Amino acid sequence: MKNLIIVESPTKARTIGQYLGDGFRVLSSQGHVRDLPTGELGVDIEKGFEPKFETKRSKLVTELRKAAQDAEHIYLATDHDREGEAIAYDLYTILKRVVKDDKAFSRPIFNEITKPVILAALKNPEQINLHRVEAQRTRRVLDRLVGYLISPLLSRTLAGNRFAGLSAGRVQSVALRFLCDREKEIARFVPEEYWEIEATLENGERFAALVTKTAGEKLVVRSAVQADDVATTLGKAKIRVRAVEEKDRLRHPAPPFITSSLQQAASSFLGFSPKRTMAIAQELYEGIGLPEGSQGLITYMRTDSVRLSDEAVEAAREAIRETHGQKYLVDKIRTFENKRKSQDAHEAIRPTDVARTPESVASYLTPEQMKLYQLIYGRFLATQMTSAVYRQRSVAVEAGPLQLEAAGSELAFDGFLRALPERREREATFPPKLDIGQVLSLVSVEKRQKFTEPPRRYSEAGLVNVLEKEGIGRPSTYASIVSVIQERNYAIKDGSSMRPTLLGHMVVDFLTQYFAETVEPQFTAHLEEDLDRIEEGDMSRQEALDEFYQPFSARLGALEAKIEGSEERPFQVPTDAVCAACGAAMELRYWKGSHFLGCSKYPECRNTVSLPPDLDVVYGAERVEVQAALDKAAESAASTVPCPKCGLAMELRSGRYGRYYRCSNAECGATASVSTGVLCPQCRQGQLVEKYSAKRRRAFYSCSRYPECRFATSDRPVKECPSCESGVLFEKGGELRCTTKECTYREATASPIDDSSTQPPIEA
Repeated sequence: MKNLIIVESPTKARTIGQYLGDGFRVLSSQGHVRDLPTGELGVDIEKGFEPKFETKRSKLVTELRKAAQDAEHIYLATDHDREGEAIAYDLYTILKRVVKDDKAFSRPIFNEITKPVILAALKNPEQINLHRVEAQRTRRVLDRLVGYLISPLLSRTLAGNRFAGLSAGRVQSVALRFLCDREKEIARFVPEEYWEIEATLENGERFAALVTKTAGEKLVVRSAVQADDVATTLGKAKIRVRAVEEKDRLRHPAPPFITSSLQQAASSFLGFSPKRTMAIAQELYEGIGLPEGSQGLITYMRTDSVRLSDEAVEAAREAIRETHGQKYLVDKIRTFENKRKSQDAHEAIRPTDVARTPESVASYLTPEQMKLYQLIYGRFLATQMTSAVYRQRSVAVEAGPLQLEAAGSELAFDGFLRALPERREREATFPPKLDIGQVLSLVSVEKRQKFTEPPRRYSEAGLVNVLEKEGIGRPSTYASIVSVIQERNYAIKDGSSMRPTLLGHMVVDFLTQYFAETVEPQFTAHLEEDLDRIEEGDMSRQEALDEFYQPFSARLGALEAKIEGSEERPFQVPTDAVCAACGAAMELRYWKGSHFLGCSKYPECRNTVSLPPDLDVVYGAERVEVQAALDKAAESAASTVPCPKCGLAMELRSGRYGRYYRCSNAECGATASVSTGVLCPQCRQGQLVEKYSAKRRRAFYSCSRYPECRFATSDRPVKECPSCESGVLFEKGGELRCTTKECTYREATASPIDDSSTQPPIEA
């Protein structure tokens, strides 16, 4: 009889299997083996929120039962977190039907997949942590209550059909609210003009200094006239050095990676999404094929603890001493403190063996695996290295009533940066060595007009950061939170930033109006704390769910009564557009994946206006500003054009896949793409037409002869480039630029160009 080990992943099973002899058999559960049913709520609210679990993967479960019957001992070696603990418990429950002896089951705990750690875990197994299982069960029930009970009402209210597929998530909705609130901040932002005045000064060596004060008070220049006055004062004043300060600044290494900081660093330095980062980290954790066999290269990647084992720290210090020398090794072991809410079940994310340098395993890794492993390896090594030293010099200069300042720094000793090079912004020029009282000559004055900028949209990494700070979600959920709101079309990536869609705004407004707690950060963070208390044994599942469900059910009942008992639409999104039929305000509505405008007097007035899917509207606090975007879109294409088949008028329409023309003759029914009127620069036969990418959720422009010609550009073409003739010009920043990166041609835009209103349609 063999010992049976069950893990979640087939890859992990293969890696562990090669460490053990013939006396062990390692199988995979392939994730959860039980879950709530998909066709019903699956929670008996009257019986203390008892979940109704169904067994999944019946064929696999049958195989596991047979293996358990033949096994001498069963090790439930799933991940050491809530989800892994719940999987272990479900496996125990299922296998207990064929293996009656409780002593046959045990729970080995390990933080890395290496042979010594696995063998040690098997020698000293533990038992299933039932408090942790209860926390997972509570989380699952909470998510089901929110998703299953709100989603039909959300679909019915926003899309007029309870089966429209719209959904609300307990944690994802809060993340979406952060995006929507930031977008509204940007919409409300009013830029303010200000001026920077920079003087180039000289006394043997030139350097730049900014005017910062006047008569000892902070100087804020708001107009060109003020800037001219400051420049004039500078030109007349005697300029001398008032103060010089020079000092060294230490920059200390950051703590080792936890899940959130790994996702943020991988996004900033490598351009990986949180979801991609976790997928690559999973591969490094579960095992990479090396000459000595499959080896886990990093420790468990779902953790919020910065703790490092004594053995790992000592190994890092020895590697630093041998590779970089004693001067790069910090004298005293550097330790890091966990945040108050952190779980200390795991170590921080680190390499399992510092002898496996990135260079030594590079040939066995994919490029993405190599980049992430380098990042983790360098960050870990840096924790025990000396601090970097920057020499800073600042100079204060007086010119009559004005004070100017210049400051700069230079790296004096790289320290931990030797193991973890970073991209740094170009720093100000290091000022020359000057003496107090030294007279300087004015070389030139530069006046720069600037405007205050709105707050930036969150990047994926930035959203993870704010979720962590607010105590929302846990390491295992950050990546899924960010990806789910994009998969549901509630947010899209705009460059490196995340931007909520119109649908995302509507969902948040609906939830704010009827289920405010589901988008309230403090309430959601409080629920996370309750889950932690359940895991620690300080709270019961019943208490946590009662606290949530009583006010929640009251709101559910109130909304259902409003929907059934009133002819008025329970949720409206007003816009600044006016109904052409009756003069009433138009509302933003959603139906079958597309947005449109409907008259607020419905059903008396049934006038509607279709909206292109990528229309650049402003979702304000009071109403949606859509009319300006509609007017701009109307300028780029004629409302009607002749049909190339029957000669009657084709009308401009919008659908979920963008704008198109459709013949008004029902018997003809021809459709056509919207042409820009610009000749394709590649084949010089077709025209560039407007298309819409459902994946990227934005318009693009491609040759009408596709797939014979595959030229495409994401920017709206205005005309062929007269310089390179291989690209087209598009408008950006008040000028026309070429789509060919190597072409430097620029042309000023004299006036708005109506470039396609008279162009014939291109048959679809």
